[in-house]
Amino acid sequence: MKIVGLTGGMGVGKSTVAKLFENFGFPVYNSDTRAKELMVENNDLKMKIISLLGKEAYEGETLNRKFVAKKIFSNKDLLKKQNFLVHTALRKDFELWKSKQNTVLGIKEAAILFESGAYQDCDYTIAVTSPDSVRMQRIISRDHLSESEIKERLQHQWPQKKIVELSTFLINNDSDYENLKIQVIHIINILKTKI
Repeated sequence: MKIVGLTGGMGVGKSTVAKLFENFGFPVYNSDTRAKELMVENNDLKMKIISLLGKEAYEGETLNRKFVAKKIFSNKDLLKKQNFLVHTALRKDFELWKSKQNTVLGIKEAAILFESGAYQDCDYTIAVTSPDSVRMQRIISRDHLSESEIKERLQHQWPQKKIVELSTFLINNDSDYENLKIQVIHIINILKTKI
């Protein structure tokens, strides 16, 4: 199975693009969602996170996302260590997911595909971009974060330009849904010639 990495910073519309691929019959592995699930389901990972960040990282069985975010986004070393722990578990989980698929092409959606090294699992990559002002509004309404919290998190992601330079394909999410759909169909048609 060929794997297409789908990436882009917060608020660019990766999930919308992933849903389009799914609607066209391609299975999607959502790394961000699975990472959140694994941090709750995977006891080994939980213990490592508690060891790294302290018992406050969990409230009972629930990840204390606010505490974890505050801790890791204010300390680059902790962020790097936590990302390593999560991405190690995620890579194993992705391989298991991949082994269960019965298709020629799958999508791996990941916000930090290049930063985490997950691009190495991909045959092709797609960067989704969007104007900064649009991204900011999407994140505020979706995640209910302040502008300063968003800017702090965005500082830990690569600039859109760098992601675009490393990607096989580009989707500009700067218009409407129909335009987005046209771009996805165009990429699907190109990918079909390569598999």
